[in-house]
Amino acid sequence: MAINRLGPRSGRVYSVLRERILEGELSPGTKLPPHTELAAEFGVAPLTLRHVLASLEEEGLVSREQGRGTFVRARSAPAVLIVDDDPLMRGLLRERVSRAGYRAVEADGPSTGIAALEQDPDVALVLSDIRMPASTDGIGFIRAVRRRWPALPLAAVTGYPGDLDLLHGTPECPVLILPKPFRVGQIDEVLRLALRPGALQAAGSRR
Repeated sequence: MAINRLGPRSGRVYSVLRERILEGELSPGTKLPPHTELAAEFGVAPLTLRHVLASLEEEGLVSREQGRGTFVRARSAPAVLIVDDDPLMRGLLRERVSRAGYRAVEADGPSTGIAALEQDPDVALVLSDIRMPASTDGIGFIRAVRRRWPALPLAAVTGYPGDLDLLHGTPECPVLILPKPFRVGQIDEVLRLALRPGALQAAGSRR
């Protein structure tokens, strides 16, 4: 996250403005006060405020337009990455994810799944099969995701929960498991648990 590159004062201002945007206090399209006014409000130097705005812009929360000012950007719908080598299963999950109001991103295996995560910063949840086609493929993918993006929620989608035994007792073990065959209500429950506001904010830390 951009805050890791900010000092204590600028980090404090960044956190406050970011929270105001994410919680809707500053709605999309809102024009922020001039950076000199914001600097005075927070008691920091104008240059410090410029660094804060640059970090917020990098995160996609604001846009700075030459001669017009800084505006809050509309947030795109959170994306759900579906990783499964079975096209039918991907289609079933895609339909439910889309009906729930989220953007579905599909990958047919571990390598394309990692590539999707690297390319799409809006992925807020991963639904991953285990046997793709071997269980070691899914286990390796889950380990890679949990190590690179530890705050990103991940649910294992599997008809063989025993395949996860290799991960039990490790930080890589998924907390959420969606058993196959699943019911529609189970998918909706996983989406509610993983995509609640607090989880979305944590997932955003991989940007």
